[in-house]
Amino acid sequence: RGVRFLRVSYREPNNLDLCAHDVAVGVELARDAGAERVVVMGHSFGGAVAIRTAVVMTGSVVGVVTFSTQSAGCEVAGALGGRPLILFHGDRDEILPSQASEMVRAIAGHGDLEIIPGDGHLLAKSDDLITERLDHWLPEVLGLDPVTDS
Repeated sequence: RGVRFLRVSYREPNNLDLCAHDVAVGVELARDAGAERVVVMGHSFGGAVAIRTAVVMTGSVVGVVTFSTQSAGCEVAGALGGRPLILFHGDRDEILPSQASEMVRAIAGHGDLEIIPGDGHLLAKSDDLITERLDHWLPEVLGLDPVTDS
């Protein structure tokens, strides 16, 4: 489908500001390589990083996906300005309760919240469900032709 991705490692994990800066640099690299629209994604702490990055990169980031996100650091989610947001969280998360994602959605004032029954923090049981949901969500957000079932 021609969609490229970039996985960013943090130079100083757990430093929210520096990690968001690292992802912002990744977004700029993608834009320099020709990306017209960027969606940022993050798991756990990375969810807060993705939201903070999107808030400061309004011209580049068109959507945000979080997986088992924490709510700490997401206090700025209201500044997403209605850009598409989808949050995945297992109802058996042993590290962060699903209420963390509910809180982020409430702060943002919008977003699709997918509480996944029977899954934990790593969402290890939900690959197919998440992939199917993103197969329909991402093309719309990125302005691509939708996936058609064969």
